[in-house]
Order: sequence, then structure tokens, then C-alpha cells
Amino acid sequence: MVKVWDSFVRGYHWLLVIGVVSLWWTAEYGFMEWHFRTAFVVGALLISRLVWAVFGSSNARFSAFVKSPKAVVRHVQELRSRSYQPGATHNAAGGWAVLALWLVLAIQLSTGLFATDDIFYSGPLASLIDSDLQGLITDVHEINFNVLLALIAVHILAILVYQLRGVNLVKAMIHGKRNVQHQPNVSAAWWAWLLAAVIAASAWYFWG
Repeated sequence: MVKVWDSFVRGYHWLLVIGVVSLWWTAEYGFMEWHFRTAFVVGALLISRLVWAVFGSSNARFSAFVKSPKAVVRHVQELRSRSYQPGATHNAAGGWAVLALWLVLAIQLSTGLFATDDIFYSGPLASLIDSDLQGLITDVHEINFNVLLALIAVHILAILVYQLRGVNLVKAMIHGKRNVQHQPNVSAAWWAWLLAAVIAASAWYFWG
């Protein structure tokens, strides 16, 4: 068992889970001020994770887990084999799933800046556009959340499939260790946490 996930990747993952649940709950029950504040935190985490995917730990970078479609097919074939062994980062299929999740989250957060319910609450940038465009973006915001839920369902299903193959993805994302042959270069993550904190604090200060 060697360390494959740094503290930021693991913390980002679980804070994102808490954040998405909080976004749903605050919107569902009308706590919109906290909905916006939670969105700022989730956005800060997402931006910092994207930066970490360029400058962070070797296995957390785009170059480590974004593979070709052929690699995805090859991975699915390997997964069906009894001899399948996980690697030190996201597998080829998981890498594309991560990109899809980031894209949907980016759409959700950016549309939320302009969304409005036409009565009580509006996003911090909604006043910059006309009412027709506000309505369109609000519709996209609501529909996209259902897409996000679908991706989360697929993610949970994938966890169960890998569990059946003897790969416990949840434990690895908690303690950061996995049974692999080669340990990746795991970087100190303090500056990623600092970046996320600065972005979140700045958003709260100007828009919160």
C-alpha cells in the first residue's frame, strides 16, 4: 500500500460531495444566501482542482488520467479480466468521467451567477443581462442540475462495479493509499488549499 492521493485531491472530493448536497438543500428550502455562499466555496474548489491538474501531484494532472478513447475501450476489456489491477490514478474511463463532472459543475456554477427566480433572489451578475436571457440561463441552471445528478448516479454505480472487482475506491479516497507497484510523486498540497481559501474568501467578500 503506497500513497497515491494527496490531501487536496481527497479533501476536494469529499468537500465537493458536501457542497453539492448543500447546494440542493439550500435551494430546496429557500436558504438562498447560503446557497450562493456554498456555490462560491464549490467554485473555489473546482478552480483550484483545475490548477492542481496542471501543477499538482503527478497522478492528479491531466497528463496522467486523460487518455484516448482507445484506452477507455482497453480499460473496459481489462476490467472484465480476473487479473485486473488498478493503477495509481484515475483509470481511462474514470478520467473522462472526471472531465464530464467538471464541465457540468462549471456550467452549474456559471449559470447560477445569472439565474433568478424573478421575485426574491438573483445571482450576483444577473443585473448585467436582460430578463429574457436571465430566464433562459435559469432554465439551463435547473436542467443542468439533473444532468449533474445523473453523473453522480453513474459515479456511484461505477464505485459498486469496481467494488465487485475487488477495488475499493472509497477507502483509497479516504486514506489516500492503494496497492500499486509504483508510487507517484505526491506533492505537498498546502498551496492548493490556500488558493481555494483565497478564491472563496474573495467571492464571499465581493458577492456574499
